[in-house]
Parts: sequence; C-alpha cells; structure tokens
Amino acid sequence: MTDHARPVAGDVAVSFSGGLDTTLAVVQLLDVFERVHLLTFCNGYCFRMHAHHDRVRALRDAFGAERIVSETQMVRPQIDDLLPEYSADLRRTGSPLIFDLACRFGMEIATIQYCLQHGISHAADGLNSAQPVIFILEPEYIQMATAFMGEHGIQFLHPVYHFGDRDKRRELLDRHGLNVEVKLISFVQRTGILPQISEQILTQPFCYAQVPIFFLTSPLRHAPLLRRFGLPLGAAQEYRAERQVIGRQLIRDHVAGLGGDLDELLAERGEPLDLRDRFPDAL
Repeated sequence: MTDHARPVAGDVAVSFSGGLDTTLAVVQLLDVFERVHLLTFCNGYCFRMHAHHDRVRALRDAFGAERIVSETQMVRPQIDDLLPEYSADLRRTGSPLIFDLACRFGMEIATIQYCLQHGISHAADGLNSAQPVIFILEPEYIQMATAFMGEHGIQFLHPVYHFGDRDKRRELLDRHGLNVEVKLISFVQRTGILPQISEQILTQPFCYAQVPIFFLTSPLRHAPLLRRFGLPLGAAQEYRAERQVIGRQLIRDHVAGLGGDLDELLAERGEPLDLRDRFPDAL
C-alpha cells in the first residue's frame, strides 16, 4: 500500500492505452479504488499492442501488483456489429470519423460487458480537455456515454478531464516514476508545428485507421477541404443514438450467452456508489 489515502471502493475498469492521460487517470483512481482493471483494446487495425506493457509494469512497481489487473481484448466483433454497412453510412454521413466513433463506442460496450461479467460497478477513461477537441471530447457527447453506462448499472468517471496543463500532469507522474519523456517528440511539440504529437505515440498501441483520422482531428481539420469530412457534434450525437440501439442488444446478448438475464442482473446489482465528488478535476 502506498502513502495514498485508504481506498473507499473495490474495483474500477479503465480503457487503458498506456499514454499520459490514461496513466494519470489510473494514478488518480488508485486513491479511491483498491484495484484498477486496465483494459487495452485492439480493433483489428492496431500494431505495437505490447507498447503499454512498460507502463503496466511501472504501475505495478509503484502501487503493488495486486492492485493492477491488465487485460487485452479484441473489439473487432463489436465494431463489425456497430458498422454493418460502413460504406452506406460513410456516404450518408460524409465522414470517416464514424469509424472512430464506432471504435470507441465498441470499447465502451466491451468495458460494460467486462464489468457485468466481473461484478464491477465503476468504469473510467483518460479523456482530457487539453487534447485536440473533436466531438468525442465535447461534454455533451461524453454525457451520452456516461448515461449509456448508467443504463447498465455502471458509473462512468472522467477523473482527469480538467486536470491542468501537460506540464502539471507530467509533474504528478514524475512523483511515481511514470513519466516518459522523448526529447525529439517534445521538441516538435514545443515548436507548435504538430502540438498534438507527444511521447504517447511510443507508449501506446498505434492504429492504422488513425492515419486519416489524424488529419480530421489535428489543427488541419479547419482547412476547407478537410472540414467537409468532419463530424459535427450534433451529427455525432445523432449517429451514436442509432448505434446505441445495437449496443444495447449486444450487451443483452452477451449476458444471455453467459446464462443470465440482463434485467435480473441489473436488479441484483443495484445502484453503484456515487464517487464523483472524489475527483475534483472530473467532468
């Protein structure tokens, strides 16, 4: 046990990339939870899936191996179910960002499935408002994700959304030996040419699908040619609402496949403990 305050809750599941923000989220969560389940997802287009392992080892060294559970899962099946007609949806919405939306939503579904299977009532992410702003980082969109988790008896926490600037985040991680500094990348970042580039590209898995998505989430997204391929917040919310119908059925089918009934399971679990006030920098 570290010198942190004694945890008040049991387990929490985190969508974990190994980057700066998800690592910071884990550090914050370990003040409140006894164990953190690090869920790293592969969508079928990722490579360097081992990249986060050094961060997992560092977290175990800093906080104790018994407090850090790590698991890698494929979410390609969830994405395929969410995007059965990708070409048609691409023509309808005009934005390849629907893949990013479905990928991240697929991770949420996989997290819910994991939580229901393991009796976990809290989940968290590493979203931070200082990241490049697209619909996924907008409060209104995040609230949709929070509400969807809530439908399934899980409180979705966003513990580092308002947590200071990048230097402040690095300073906190430094105290636990968790900051990874890549000088060349940091130099490029400081020049302002590609400010969203960071050491995270060497500490987390990389997805081929992020190549076109990079241009649509970088400062270049404001260029007239690229702007037409973006996904405005309202359109993203509308599209997600459609996908949530599929998502609910995927979760129900998953529980049925384990021999249970979702409604009965949720009734048995009851309401999760409200821990939002434990995270002053949360959304």
